[in-house]
Formats: sequence, structure tokens, C-alpha cells
Amino acid sequence: MISVIVPTFDRPDGLIRAVTSLFQQTLVRDGFDLIIVDNTPDATATDAIAELRAACPSDVNLIALHEPAAGVANARNHAMGAVTTDLVAFLDDDQSAPETWLESLRESYRHLPAAVTFGPVLTELPDDQARHKAYFETFFAREPGLKRGYTDEAFGIGNALVDFSKTPGGPPWFDTAMNESGGEDDFLFERIRQAGGSFAWAADAPVWEHPPKERVTLQYTLKRAFSYGQAPITLARRTKKNAMAATALWMLIGFGKLGLHGLAWTALSLIRHPGRAFELDKAIRGLGKILWWVDLRFYGAAVLAKSPSTAPPQTAPVCAKEAEQA
Repeated sequence: MISVIVPTFDRPDGLIRAVTSLFQQTLVRDGFDLIIVDNTPDATATDAIAELRAACPSDVNLIALHEPAAGVANARNHAMGAVTTDLVAFLDDDQSAPETWLESLRESYRHLPAAVTFGPVLTELPDDQARHKAYFETFFAREPGLKRGYTDEAFGIGNALVDFSKTPGGPPWFDTAMNESGGEDDFLFERIRQAGGSFAWAADAPVWEHPPKERVTLQYTLKRAFSYGQAPITLARRTKKNAMAATALWMLIGFGKLGLHGLAWTALSLIRHPGRAFELDKAIRGLGKILWWVDLRFYGAAVLAKSPSTAPPQTAPVCAKEAEQA
């Protein structure tokens, strides 16, 4: 038996698309638990969940929860409290799954019984997206070109199947310190890695990512790139005994990436090369390693906040006007 967790934050249309794709899974014949967590304080998914419950197949056990404390870790931890199975799949509310997705994840797990099985993420951009299209398709996707098998690399929790019987420790599984920045799953994966657990790649279990139009901008993706660049240092400072040495090493790597890819971006920008955004993204990831203490927030309370005091810092790596001209 498998449980599927879908956290949602003020995306009723996305939630309906994601869950409807789960209702169409071939694995419905075997039944599974579907746990939806509404993570908005005002429970804005109530109507969407009612619509989905009315359409829910009889073999799917739909459990609807409300976690009013906004934050991606809060939502996933709340959902885990309702899980009664060892195998748990994760799908985000801006994703949708082909009908064989869940069955393909399970079959991959049966052949390669890893602690975590990851699948590809493919991008479906808004129809009118033209500027930097190849870059955005790549940014929101997860397709390393691996064949099915074990891998040393851990990817994000969206489109992943976790065997919690092979996961050391206990709740909370997701790091609440990362509620607003993302990366709440990094410490779960590091816990598995340090215990000698394994990761696997299910090449035939993709999902679609449907980024909302307001995110398909360089202003957004470069801030995320900056945050991604910070991630190795954040992880090292919280898990390694030699954190200072690791931080220094990652900062040196950051200087190298910023210099190398910054020069490449400058050269490509002079000729308006269509691939210039890729180099800018890599340069900004390097900058994130240098300015690892800068706090950027994307989720939960940061989204709800209206006052300037809780908005993302003004030290963001690229301002809106510059980003859109890049």
C-alpha cells in the first residue's frame, strides 16, 4: 500500500489538476491513501477539496487536513502524522502525473529497493512564453539524463517515493527551519546518506511541472538560483563538524563560478545569445555561495506577509529591471 501526499498553498486550480491526475492512475485498481494538506491559514482549498472528494474513486482513501501554520515543512510534517504506510509518494500542487506515474515508481522500487526513489520532472510553460524559453524549461525541470538505477545524488522531494522503514530517526521528518526558503528535505536526505541509505532514479516515472506565469521570470528564477547556491553551505554548517572549513571551500568554489560564468554571461550578452541566461544562472549560484548568510524567502509566512519588514531582503542578487533585461 502506498500513501500520496499533496501539500497545497492557495492554488485551488493547481490542486484540482494535480489530484485529478492521481485519480487517473493505473494504480487506483490497487487503492492508495491520498493525503491533501491545505497550508493556508484560512483554508482556501476547502471548495476545491470538496469538489475533489465528490469525484474521488472508491478505491482511493482521500484524507483532507488543514495545517494553518504556513510553511512547506509544516505541511509535510502534518501529512506524515496521518500516514499509515511505509511507502509515501510526494506530488506538489503545481505538478501533474501521467497515469502510469505511481505504478512506475512502485515497480522501480521493487527492482531497486532504495530509501528514496526519484523521478524526472518535465516543464510545461505558459503557452505565450517566448523569452528565455529554453532556460525556463530547464530551470523548472529535473532531468539529469540518468538511466534507471541507484544514484549517489539526492533530488527534491517533489516526485519522490520514500520508504520510511529505511529512513533513520523519526518525526519531524522535514526541517521547519527551512519553512520559507525551501530545502526542508535536504536534512532528511542527509540523514539517510549518513546512515548508509541508498537513492534510486526511476527514469520512466516523470511528472509535469506547471510553473505559474508570475514565476516564469528572471527576477524569480535568479533569486531561486541564489538560494540553490547557498544550499551546500547551509547543509554543511548544520551537519558537519568541520563546518568552517567546508564553508571556506564552498566560498572559493563560489568565487570561481561567479568569475567564470559571469564572464561568459557578459560575452554572450554582448551578442544577445539566446543561451545567456544559463550562464547568468550559474554565476548567481556562485554568488549565493559567497553571500551564504543572505536570507531569501519564498514560501509560507513570507508569501502571506504584506509589510516591507517581512519582504525578501533588498540585497537580492539581481534587481527586477536588470534581471528582465539580462
